[in-house]
Amino acid sequence: MTTLLRNWQRRCIDAALEHFTATPHFFCQATPGAGKTRMAAELASRLLEQDRIDLVLCFAPSCQVVEGFRSSFAAVLGRRLDGQLGAVGAAFTYQAMEYRDETFWRLLDDYRVFVVFDEIH
Repeated sequence: MTTLLRNWQRRCIDAALEHFTATPHFFCQATPGAGKTRMAAELASRLLEQDRIDLVLCFAPSCQVVEGFRSSFAAVLGRRLDGQLGAVGAAFTYQAMEYRDETFWRLLDDYRVFVVFDEIH
């Protein structure tokens, strides 16, 4: 599926993979509809293939965006992002973050987690 990526998406994925060798944080900014979700899903795919992450978590401002994450990541990864048994991860709204218990947040300590924050400004 990588052949369908735009040039900026390929360059961004390459930059992120290189960046992650030295630091755990990477920021991508692009206009609405540019393909950030698709790029993030492809990046997650590469990180999973390279055994650099175990799980994926996505946080977004609305239920509609969360559903977009779930469907886009499932299409690219071939695995669900619904937080259920067998899923590669989960997607939640920012509002739902306060209802996650300590066991959930411990995942960040116990596993290598790729976290995507949408519209975090």
